[in-house]
Amino acid sequence: MNRRFRTIAASIAVAALLTVPACANGDDASDASETTTNATAGAVDALIDLAFVSALRGQYPDIAADKTDEELVSGAESVCEDVRDGDDTDDLRDSVRDEFESDGVEIDDARADAILNLIQSAGC
Repeated sequence: MNRRFRTIAASIAVAALLTVPACANGDDASDASETTTNATAGAVDALIDLAFVSALRGQYPDIAADKTDEELVSGAESVCEDVRDGDDTDDLRDSVRDEFESDGVEIDDARADAILNLIQSAGC
């Protein structure tokens, strides 16, 4: 499934690049290229975020029920920071719990591991 979203993201990136005016020269061409690159990166990020949110809502509706898409993405980004910082498995599980537990919904180790894998497969 992750491959499918990356293929879609790549298609969007190529389409965006093809829409850049080829007749610009000098600084205008450089600015247009940078703008397109930024827009393409933003589109890819949005697709990855959408894929993560959709997967989390599909697999763990009880965890995602009381959270907005933005809150879910923010939680995933926070966990990603801990992954990049090299936190150990127990700390990463705690991070998942901190970001995704809510009233009445507890996350055991198995669910924390599954959510962590989902976050990592979404590009963390």
